[in-house]
Amino acid sequence: MEALLKLRRLMEPPPPKSEKCELCGAVISPGHSHVVDIERHRLLCACRPCSLLFANSAAAGGKLRSVPRRYRNVPNVDLAAENIPAGAAFFIRDSTANRLRVFYPSPAGATESEISPETFLNARPFALPEPDVEALLVTGRAAWIVPVDVCYELIGRIRQSWRGFAGGRDALRRIDDFLDRLKETEPA
Repeated sequence: MEALLKLRRLMEPPPPKSEKCELCGAVISPGHSHVVDIERHRLLCACRPCSLLFANSAAAGGKLRSVPRRYRNVPNVDLAAENIPAGAAFFIRDSTANRLRVFYPSPAGATESEISPETFLNARPFALPEPDVEALLVTGRAAWIVPVDVCYELIGRIRQSWRGFAGGRDALRRIDDFLDRLKETEPA
């Protein structure tokens, strides 16, 4: 009988694992914050105290930075959409390389473009995102300065629904839903 109970426990799906802060190990909620490891170009899940600890750009010698929660529409940014798959790109100011890097969402994840940022953007001046922790997200419809983790959320949504070469209707709908949510998030 005991062997049967053990076998039954093995057949049951394991309980969902709770996410943990990658800095201190504390259990974190689904809507948790993120910290950027600037040298490794990596996002770390963080609890609120750890996120607050790295909010100052000088903390940890500037190697770790909390991702801010700023959303702002940027008017007058044009995109040469014909050059970008999925019609969206995000631009991150990389402080370690001292350059603007261009990524676009793809079914393989964040794909860095080999084309220079100037190819995509017009010459009009616009506000740049905070280095390493914010991105300029540009689509054929609009442009926003957003937390960098928001761009990776968009990529996750695309990866879940991408079909075929062009993405399919579901992927395009998810992109549109995501962009509509950005409009709602932006402060008036």
